[in-house]
Amino acid sequence: MGDSAIGVVGGGIVGASVAYHLSERTDDPVIVYERGDLVSATTFRATAMIGVAGPDPYHRMKEYGFRLYNDFFADPEAEPRYRQSGRLRVSTTERGARELETLASVASDRSGTEPPRSASAAKYANSPVDYVPGGKLRDRFVLPPLRTELVEGALYRPQYGYVQDDSRTLGPRELAMEFVERARANGADFETNTAVTDIAVEGDAVRRIELDGGETVPVGSVVCAAGPWNAEVAALAGLDLPVEHVPSPVFALKLADPLPYSLPMIKSHDSSVGIHPKRDDTVLVTYTPGEDEREGRLDPSAVGDTAPDEYRTTAIRWAERLLPVLEDAELVDEWVGVGTNTPDGKPIAGWTGVDGLVLAATRAGIQYAPAVGDIVARQLVDGDPTEYYDAVSVSRFDGYEDGRTTDSAE
Repeated sequence: MGDSAIGVVGGGIVGASVAYHLSERTDDPVIVYERGDLVSATTFRATAMIGVAGPDPYHRMKEYGFRLYNDFFADPEAEPRYRQSGRLRVSTTERGARELETLASVASDRSGTEPPRSASAAKYANSPVDYVPGGKLRDRFVLPPLRTELVEGALYRPQYGYVQDDSRTLGPRELAMEFVERARANGADFETNTAVTDIAVEGDAVRRIELDGGETVPVGSVVCAAGPWNAEVAALAGLDLPVEHVPSPVFALKLADPLPYSLPMIKSHDSSVGIHPKRDDTVLVTYTPGEDEREGRLDPSAVGDTAPDEYRTTAIRWAERLLPVLEDAELVDEWVGVGTNTPDGKPIAGWTGVDGLVLAATRAGIQYAPAVGDIVARQLVDGDPTEYYDAVSVSRFDGYEDGRTTDSAE
């Protein structure tokens, strides 16, 4: 193995996508190093919801992902499944209903002459969205368990669904394995239970990586695709990433009786609690802590599968309030994922100021993994910054450069 080898650190869906896209464009060795089993950490803990929405060019990045997923599902190598569900965001207050109605109005403006007025509005750009007054929900949807009398207003997004398999009622593992199997078929290697402990930089360029067994491997490039561990990996090469962490607890509630119908994913506008009816007999309840509840940087390895009591109480209380059928459900499992948050909430992909060190960092891995993998491969193999360069380069943040920029704040 020569110094043209590309080492990819992280065996989740982002790392697997990077390996697949690289293996499609180069004959150089591509080796993925995963400290545990493939797709066993952040990707495994995701609720696997995907939809196409947001401002350009991030909307186009997600569209690329949907096109690729269509190809994968049409001729799968693994066993992914996808279920269209739609997404209903509900508010139980008049103020919240007005906010949702405003968001729907912004999303329905296809003129493109006026940018979204807020980050919340930007999430709904380029996506069909309907505002439904609370009093009209039962006229337009079959939602027997939802306490529609509490809902003042709702947003419905039809272009929303989730991937599913039999692992923890989720489904991202099999989707990630699509990338793995296709990358392997192209010659990429995957080394599991192998941690990268050091990245040797000489003359401002990556030269070698060291593995936990003491082995040293010469490389031409290293791609940080380790999810919440990206900050640790980049630090090995002397780069402090502009990221923080967001804990994402999930609670699995088993219903006393299976539902005889399907439901959309339901999101509480008032509490950041999500209700995911992934199976007829199991509902996943999620909670996203507010900024004042977050701790900034976390040690992802120290985050266990037990959520803080206040998260669990808030999540289940809101879920039961909206869907009383959950009052008799049994809490059968819970876990905590760790998301990566950049200053603007968008992905960081591509070159850095350290020659040969490349980033593949995003919180919404399942939605952005295809495009991030494509961007990284095009930059590394072809020297093509891609049309997304300005939107994903780390150089968009003060104090950072990526090899194409010469000035950075001190």
